[in-house]
Amino acid sequence: MIIMAWHFSLPDRIRSRTYRSIADVESRANPNDRDVTITVDRADYIGYDYYVDSERQGRYYYCQQDGRYAILLIRSNEDVLLNYTLRGRVVSADDVYTSIVDGLAQDMGIPSQQLESKVYPHIISEVDFPRIYYNMMLLVLVLTALWALYNIVRCIYSVCCPWKVSGMQVVSGGKADRNTVRDIDEQLRYNLYYDQDGIAITDKYLVYHGTWHTDVVELSTIETFKKLRTSANIGPADKKIYKLLMVDVDGVTYEQDFKTEAAIDEALSYLRDSGKK
Repeated sequence: MIIMAWHFSLPDRIRSRTYRSIADVESRANPNDRDVTITVDRADYIGYDYYVDSERQGRYYYCQQDGRYAILLIRSNEDVLLNYTLRGRVVSADDVYTSIVDGLAQDMGIPSQQLESKVYPHIISEVDFPRIYYNMMLLVLVLTALWALYNIVRCIYSVCCPWKVSGMQVVSGGKADRNTVRDIDEQLRYNLYYDQDGIAITDKYLVYHGTWHTDVVELSTIETFKKLRTSANIGPADKKIYKLLMVDVDGVTYEQDFKTEAAIDEALSYLRDSGKK
């Protein structure tokens, strides 16, 4: 989103770079800042229209400042605009610009070079200003910000009231309620026997707390604990992985990985003791 906002110059769209005169626009510090806002005292229609696919998109006007003239392309049907604030894009002189200058010079009965020296060598176009794209990008950024805010609020809500969150981990085949969550919390606080590499064992539960999720297994439902040693499918072939297999009364199997054999043996000693209680 940041890259897209930068590509469409969205900071300039929000900041709204404003100039007091056409001369300031011409001498702006960064020529790449083509989107400008300026207010002109008077703009007069010069008889030229801008069409796209036989549909008129705007009309050409001229304004006079400090003894010079500027050509403006504005979406308006008025012949004279007073105190008009123009939000547009600076467009370099092209064939249309040349045709307009030549036509005006012919109407005035003077050489084109003489008039061209008094006209700013660019057009400020309201039509070329990418208003739709900027508004779409602004809408996407606003929606993204609202989505981020929603997730922050949801995270805070999940921490404060985890028993009310639909995605709470399933414990013993049913959704965890307030009492279950409190019981797990009390077990982790006061009856914790093992806590290594994100794996915690208490009197009642085995809890794996990873980066993105937490798994909870109620030990009273487990009938069998088994240790399995296997090799890694990715990385060095001699890397060993130790898995703890837990089978509950319904035949459902849970797996948990351990980094070393000593760690899984220590965990098994606590789990078997818990199973006897």
